[in-house]
Amino acid sequence: MNKLIGTLCLIVLAGVMNSILFNVTLEDMAIDLKVNSSAISWIVIAYTLVTTFGSVIYSKLASYFQIKKLLLIGVTLFTLGSLIGFYSSIFTVVLIGRIIQAMGGSSFIALSMITATQYIPLPKRNVALTLIGGCLSLGSGLGFLIGGIFTFTWGWHSLFLLMSLTFLITIGIYFLFPSGYASKERITEPFDILGMFYLVIFVTFFILGVKLNIYLLFLCIISVFLLGLHSKNKKIVLLVDPSVFRNYSYNRLILISFINNAAMVATLFLFPTLMNRAFHLSVIQIGFIICIVAIVSFFISLMIRKIVQVISNGKSMFLSILLQLLGFCILAFFGIHSIIMAILGLFLIYSSYGALTVIINLEIPQHIKPEKAAMGLGMYNLINFLGMSFGPSVSSRILSVYTNIPFVLQCFAVLLVVILLLMFTGRKNSQLSLKRNVSLEKD
Repeated sequence: MNKLIGTLCLIVLAGVMNSILFNVTLEDMAIDLKVNSSAISWIVIAYTLVTTFGSVIYSKLASYFQIKKLLLIGVTLFTLGSLIGFYSSIFTVVLIGRIIQAMGGSSFIALSMITATQYIPLPKRNVALTLIGGCLSLGSGLGFLIGGIFTFTWGWHSLFLLMSLTFLITIGIYFLFPSGYASKERITEPFDILGMFYLVIFVTFFILGVKLNIYLLFLCIISVFLLGLHSKNKKIVLLVDPSVFRNYSYNRLILISFINNAAMVATLFLFPTLMNRAFHLSVIQIGFIICIVAIVSFFISLMIRKIVQVISNGKSMFLSILLQLLGFCILAFFGIHSIIMAILGLFLIYSSYGALTVIINLEIPQHIKPEKAAMGLGMYNLINFLGMSFGPSVSSRILSVYTNIPFVLQCFAVLLVVILLLMFTGRKNSQLSLKRNVSLEKD
């Protein structure tokens, strides 16, 4: 069982690292591939698009096909895309390789979460979910440093070659993963093709609306309306089942997770620019700082499982958000004047992100009915990816109007204050619900 957990961690680590690696080398890629900055940005946008809606699709396919087979297909596609990117110097072909990478990589986190929740015994399950949460923060720090070192030493092609080594994980998947389905038993009803189409529209226009043109968000709203109408079809197993959103606690958790991921990835987007402008640090120096902070934060996140046994998940979550808010305030008000304060702010943000991710990973399965586990986890991963896209996109939009980085950090501090208000609202609603239940029992 420990070997299975280790394999899950490697898969998640590879997926997170790959999403960060190429952010460091976009300028070099644009020069070598002879395209402008607008075109090269599609290397990131396309990967984000496919990974986001792919996570939900894989979660649903796991009820039709064995998780092991889907992961083997995912790793194979990921490796194929990596090799295409490594051997090509034509922009279109590199972009296709990146898309194929995403088609495989979108299975990594989604299927790892399902495996940990459904097939790892309870005594080890929390350990697995804790490690997966820790790897999400560790992978981003390692990705930034490794991306900078590999690009500086061997060029951006080496990043594709590095990611192709993920194929070695197929050995662990083949021998260690259970041959089961997300819903324990295989679903035989037709796959929801129309629901998938509406979901692709939603994800595409949400990400492009935030990144490129805000008016595209209207099409995103229309797709949500169409998904709602489509959900009334009782003859098929829905790709997106609105019933999972009837649980207030679940909704609150995924909203908190959305803001948590948006704030963290926005920090990774803003911190290098801040350090370069204020202290003239190189990409590798900045990557080294982020990597060290990520490693320390990873070990801190491993202690969260022990902490929540002493104090409740709710209190742990509240303290994590409070520390993250403090980190943003330190980075916004003092980070531009002192590198020590900047690193302290980054450390608080990173550590709190890892802790909050672990706590939510432990909480989410408790608020989903067993028969809706794949759907609930799929939507949870979708929201996380949307948050990761939302953070840097909104940051770049604000920077295009206000060139003041501390102002952007202050905006995310306000979002964290909103999360704290949600925490109080959730506690109040829970108390009211408990009182209603008690009064009904008395009657």
